[in-house]
Amino acid sequence: MPQYQPHQRFTEADRDKIAGRLRDAFADGRLDQPEFSSRLDQLYSVQTYGELEPLVRDLPPARTYQTPAVVQDSKPTPAPGEFPERKKKDGPKGPAALSGGFTPVVIVNVVIWFVIGVANGGNWPHFWPVWLLIPWTLFALSSLGKRR
Repeated sequence: MPQYQPHQRFTEADRDKIAGRLRDAFADGRLDQPEFSSRLDQLYSVQTYGELEPLVRDLPPARTYQTPAVVQDSKPTPAPGEFPERKKKDGPKGPAALSGGFTPVVIVNVVIWFVIGVANGGNWPHFWPVWLLIPWTLFALSSLGKRR
């Protein structure tokens, strides 16, 4: 940050920053209404840094943005080329894990076959869910030896 000389003129952005400091001081109770109004009037009549300094000399430094606590506790991003360690997800256990997400489809089809057989008075149709059970069994057997 460059050093400003008291005789240098300031910008409108600088004037806005000082007005913000005065508003903060007023909101915090450091300035009463007459003093706040007086300093604000002076702020809009001065032109150099030297004239600005007395307006805020007795006030605390400007508030700056603070990082939220949630973000402060998070881990920093890894350096390029480094990869964070991923946590392994606990997937389904037992037969459901062996077949992916196909088990409910097979079960629904076997139930439909059963309901049709009961509705026909025990006259069971050909066991057509076998066409779903064959790929389900092959998939389940192929995934038995794999580690995830």
